[in-house]
Amino acid sequence: MAGIFDSIPIITVVLFALGLVGVIVYERSRSNISKESDS
Repeated sequence: MAGIFDSIPIITVVLFALGLVGVIVYERSRSNISKESDS
């Protein structure tokens, strides 16, 4: 059981990083689409 509890912080950091990257990619793609539609 100790191994599972030891890996919880790692899993939390990985999930947080993936979510952050997803938001950044989403914002970049959305801004690129809006720029293309403006010009």
